[in-house]
Amino acid sequence: MSLLISCENGGTEVPRFIADAFSSVKARQDLATSRGFDHGARTAATWLSRLTNSPLVACQFTRLAIDVNHSLHHRHLLSKYTKKQPAELRSELAERLYKPYRREVRNKVEHLLTRHAYVIHVAVRTFPPVGRKGPRRTDIGLAYDSRRDEELELCLDWYEEMYDILPWVRVRRNYPFRGRRDSLVKSLRDQFSEDEYIGVEIHLNQAWAARQTQVRDRTLLGIAKSLANILDLPLATAIEAA
Repeated sequence: MSLLISCENGGTEVPRFIADAFSSVKARQDLATSRGFDHGARTAATWLSRLTNSPLVACQFTRLAIDVNHSLHHRHLLSKYTKKQPAELRSELAERLYKPYRREVRNKVEHLLTRHAYVIHVAVRTFPPVGRKGPRRTDIGLAYDSRRDEELELCLDWYEEMYDILPWVRVRRNYPFRGRRDSLVKSLRDQFSEDEYIGVEIHLNQAWAARQTQVRDRTLLGIAKSLANILDLPLATAIEAA
């Protein structure tokens, strides 16, 4: 077994060739909000990667340029700042940002499968505490496809382990987002069999994940420890992960 960590929406960079699309005050404001990136996701993914000594693949660019977590046909693939750009620029976004990132993750899975029987892929996301329908009532969400037995079993075990290690947090399954929605993980399920690829998403509430506090650090350490426990992996120290 091999563990892979990824972070699709933690990047904040704007590609130079599309920079003019983000020259307005409103665009610059949006780049700094949750519209532009998942606050705290890159830090959380880095912690999980280092604490479990697992490879990390992370996108450096803002999702307002192009959202590498969506499929090419998704209506939110491009933002209001890029969807009306000339066709040449939209194509360049796909060729220079989207496809290379997706290819990098897929190649990493394929490489790990040459040395291990199967790969567990954990994609790290964060979410604002309040959504369109009101407060999101969880601290951590585990998203998976319940039709895939290995994903279901993994998340049940992880849920129970976090319950023991992190008694101060609320963990829910397939909330606030469901694991079968359009995503990079979903696309990889279509490319690899259930026996060789187990893909799940962990969603962290920005109320704690986006703040540099002792609570955040203790919680990230607990998440990594719980994952290491159920996968029988050695755990690094928090100092090494910082």
